[in-house]
Amino acid sequence: MESLPPTMTAWTKTRDEQGGFSLAEHSVPSPAAGEVLIQTLSTSVCGTDLHIWKWDEWSRENVPLGTITGHETSGRVVALGEGVTTHSVGDHVAIECHLACWECPRCEEGNAHICENGSIFGVHGHGAFAPYFAIPATNARHVPEGLDPGHASIQDPLGNAIHTLTGGPVQGSTVAIHGLGPIGLFAVNAAKAMGATHIIAVDWDNTYRMELAKELGADIVLGKDDDIVAAILEATEGRGVDNSCEFSGSPTALSNTIHSTRMGGYVNVLSVYGQAMPAVPMNEVVFRYLHIKGINGRKMWSTWDKMHDLLEQGLIDVDKVLTHRMPIAQFEQAIELALSGNCGKVVLDFDA
Repeated sequence: MESLPPTMTAWTKTRDEQGGFSLAEHSVPSPAAGEVLIQTLSTSVCGTDLHIWKWDEWSRENVPLGTITGHETSGRVVALGEGVTTHSVGDHVAIECHLACWECPRCEEGNAHICENGSIFGVHGHGAFAPYFAIPATNARHVPEGLDPGHASIQDPLGNAIHTLTGGPVQGSTVAIHGLGPIGLFAVNAAKAMGATHIIAVDWDNTYRMELAKELGADIVLGKDDDIVAAILEATEGRGVDNSCEFSGSPTALSNTIHSTRMGGYVNVLSVYGQAMPAVPMNEVVFRYLHIKGINGRKMWSTWDKMHDLLEQGLIDVDKVLTHRMPIAQFEQAIELALSGNCGKVVLDFDA
């Protein structure tokens, strides 16, 4: 093990209120058996981090006070726990934030991302708005050679986008992306890279991100001034798209998504809805014979394999989506920027 400091300061959820973060002192963790210790290089701001900042009901129920948050991250291996043979000190890795038991029926059937005993790194336990963190070695994924640490840190949301898209057909298909947050923007870019023939991007009134969607490959961009369903039907000869992806968390967007997907088409939903029971037009689902799928996380590990293939080929325009890079000391400003929506992905860099 290389020489490491005994303590570190990390952005920690310390107060039971909106905001409520402090730079608190913690011990630098030691890797347990099967774990690696990572020196953080970059951690990006996720929608989950915004929920925690707002301290909404979900956050209060899931995040213990005193937790170091942050889970979209990349770094360098600096120490190995007992029994780790898959990694070496110096390896550059990105983190899969779903921590699985690998023994339950869901893990055994190939769905470790919804492990029955699982937890989320940086939510239920300490994460990566810190200079160092320990993680099971299997969750520390080697990244394509030469990939910028900031680019490596966005594989969590990029993987979300790819997992959602691949809930239905992509190559040779018409695709609609509802919601143009960073994951939706990655989905536009990934759909183009994966061979979609026509991409329709939908937001409400975030003109910054709507323009960015055009740059990333959207053929049509729709917003609040459009009749969303009518416009999608018109663009698809009245049929609707083959594959709809809902990223916004808006009940209206969910309804629009269902009404504008073709007969026998695919509706893939990666969203958290503010109201527990959004109205769903079930007659449309039934009579249009729609395939509706909830999406959570990334498939472990097929999504990562597909993502690395696209990154290695240079088919994902990370630079366009990653619009802001800031030092970790500006964590609070980065959160406020992400909340404003006047950005794509925001990445915080560490001195290492």
